[in-house]
Amino acid sequence: MSDRTTTTVKPTSSKPPSPKPAPVKPTAEEKLAQLRELVLSARAMPMSASCVVNRGDVLSAIDEVIDHLPDEISDAQRVIDRSSAKIAEGEAERERIVAEAKNEVSRLARESEIVTTAEGMAARILSDAEHEAAALRKETDLFIDSRMAGFESVLHKTSSQVKTARARLAERSNLDPARTPASPTTPAG
Repeated sequence: MSDRTTTTVKPTSSKPPSPKPAPVKPTAEEKLAQLRELVLSARAMPMSASCVVNRGDVLSAIDEVIDHLPDEISDAQRVIDRSSAKIAEGEAERERIVAEAKNEVSRLARESEIVTTAEGMAARILSDAEHEAAALRKETDLFIDSRMAGFESVLHKTSSQVKTARARLAERSNLDPARTPASPTTPAG
């Protein structure tokens, strides 16, 4: 089987081409589903569980998955970076609230008749700020964990499907070794 490429020449027109929206890139999971469909729809070998697939099509589909994984990893990194920024924002807010509380305590301390009230209020503000920062950190960690779990699932599915495809190819090679070309690492018999 050979890969064929056709080129279509479009006539030029006097109108400038209209801008097209950027195509939406399929995810690695969608690419793996396409690869699976390619194997499922392959022509079956008579009286065998083996099938014939176009090596170029399969390798191209695998390359697309491999090329797309760094995009998904960088997307996950952007999520982590945004979450880290939110944590930093929450901590800065906590520090601002604590600083305001300290200033308020100092002001109230000068007024001796309400020192006790001021200390209680400062402690409550500080405690509330710490609880709010802890809650924000926990929410961010849960979000990051869920995104990473989804990414882990995609990687697991990818690995499983690649192993299955490789096992099928190896099985097919063992069933019909006369039709398999010798690989560069094994001498032809």
